[in-house]
Amino acid sequence: MDAKVNHALIIAAGRGVRFGNATHLYPKPLIEVAGVPLLCRTLLTAFEAGIDHFTVVTGYKGESLEDYICRNITEGLSVQCVRNEKWQRPNGLSVVRAKGHLPDRFVLLMADHLFEAQILRDLVAVPLAPDHCRLAVDFHPERISDLADATKVAVCDGRVIDIGKEITHYNAIDTGIFLCSRGIFEALETAISRGRETLSDGVREIACCQRMEAMDIGDLFWQDIDDEASRLLGEKRLSDKKPPFSFLGQEGNIDEEPCSSPENLIQAKGYSISQA
Repeated sequence: MDAKVNHALIIAAGRGVRFGNATHLYPKPLIEVAGVPLLCRTLLTAFEAGIDHFTVVTGYKGESLEDYICRNITEGLSVQCVRNEKWQRPNGLSVVRAKGHLPDRFVLLMADHLFEAQILRDLVAVPLAPDHCRLAVDFHPERISDLADATKVAVCDGRVIDIGKEITHYNAIDTGIFLCSRGIFEALETAISRGRETLSDGVREIACCQRMEAMDIGDLFWQDIDDEASRLLGEKRLSDKKPPFSFLGQEGNIDEEPCSSPENLIQAKGYSISQA
């Protein structure tokens, strides 16, 4: 693993409307899979891969999620939260919101994806060229339970040439696991200026310049958790795997009462909260 890549940006701003009433009560990243909240799984799987600095972009029920982070994140992780008040809009805005909070090279992850740590190790094992980004892709679309909603990717000679949920010519699926340079922000700002605000729109801008690399994950495990059916499937697929969460400090239960002084607790534990 490239020792210089030790920071991850995690997008955790969306509401998760496909979970229905569950996300009326608490944010989607706190929905549990096999007893562990999705956000904790993302953080701790990345930690297993050598990532120990995190920027989490919150949005829907952001205060609740930030409070959970300040209470429950395992010792040894450095976490800052950045609030995206425009969380109702496409996810590219959440990535741009983190600009200025990240090093030159960082991993970009989704809070609602399950994945094996080896994917991250492989992703950063090869140095990234200037202004390039790299996407971990799954060349087995037949393994995807909800292919209609998946983000498709057209890959040729190790480069992404097109990406999007609606494209018809594709040979891979976007896992939501990226290695990024700061070029991702310029690409997203260009796309947003043209009225296109998804992360895929930014990736397409980079792909047009032949700077979007693709890495095959092979048979490694990943899954997007978008609704109750996919949550149950995720639990089933995890049941025969050794979980990488033995060092999870707490059970991951959601606290019913908020911190009496979140800002003081965050500062005492080495966390920081930055709000728009």
